[in-house]
Amino acid sequence: MSGTESNESLLRQIVLGEVGGKNQAIHAYDAIVWKIRTGYLTLIFAGWAILLQGLTGEHGAQLPTQQSLGWGLYLFSLGFTVGAWYVDRSYIQRKFRVILALDLLTERIVSAAGDCKQMPADLLQVAGDNSGKPYDCPGYRNAMRAERAVYIAPMAVVLIVLVWIV
Repeated sequence: MSGTESNESLLRQIVLGEVGGKNQAIHAYDAIVWKIRTGYLTLIFAGWAILLQGLTGEHGAQLPTQQSLGWGLYLFSLGFTVGAWYVDRSYIQRKFRVILALDLLTERIVSAAGDCKQMPADLLQVAGDNSGKPYDCPGYRNAMRAERAVYIAPMAVVLIVLVWIV
């Protein structure tokens, strides 16, 4: 094997390794996002269920105390929601940066017809942490709709229940 063939083989391995790495990153970001979302939903609903049980039970607090406690905890929950949403959004953007980078890399691999020497170096770089890379695409906008359902719906339900009980 000549030096040129060896270099080309090495470059091909690097490109294929990058494709595999980007696929792993997409799945890792997706797993992180769903852990954040399920953790958030569990804490919000379990916490409020325990609180509301205490507020409405036989030995619950008096009405003025219930109101201030309920609204105070709602504000706390709102802050928790904003924090969880912000972290979630960050990981969703990272995931779609990687997806778009993988799509572009795949396009270049196909158009290069196996000639990896024409591969731009920026396609072989880490995409998720690079805030200069794009992330907006139809898949991202669809993920945002799911995100709104996860973070807005529970807070609306809690608000309705809080207004109804307190």
